[in-house]
Amino acid sequence: MVIGNINEAERYYDLHPRMQEVFEFIKKTNFNDYPSGRIELDGDQLFINLDENELEAKADRKLEFHQRYIDVQVPLAIEETFGWGARATMAEPEIAYNTAQDAGFYTRLAQVYVTLQPQQFVIFFPEDAHAPLIGKGKQRKLIAKILIEEK
Repeated sequence: MVIGNINEAERYYDLHPRMQEVFEFIKKTNFNDYPSGRIELDGDQLFINLDENELEAKADRKLEFHQRYIDVQVPLAIEETFGWGARATMAEPEIAYNTAQDAGFYTRLAQVYVTLQPQQFVIFFPEDAHAPLIGKGKQRKLIAKILIEEK
């Protein structure tokens, strides 16, 4: 997991060959003009979901994980808390990984919680179980999905 500020995102461009493309698009785009939904950058290789969701209590948010994609999550409207847990320290997920959805879930609570403000971001890799959408109010946020080269 990496936490940062959009204005300092260039520090993280070397984490993946497409990271710069994601952050440059986010920095130059006014998302107030975009409806919710998928923003195509490069098909299933690179895209952004612009979502609107009600935030929930910590106890109601399961830890999720992905194996094919890196998530770059950016709250746009209000602060949002994210739970995190190291998958290496966890047993098998309670809800098995679904290849078609690229998601699996743990029912336990996160090990650590961090709260981000708009203009901040968090990057989750496949080894990061994460519980987004924690807090109060309606969130408008970006979730960039970067396909990892499959082995």
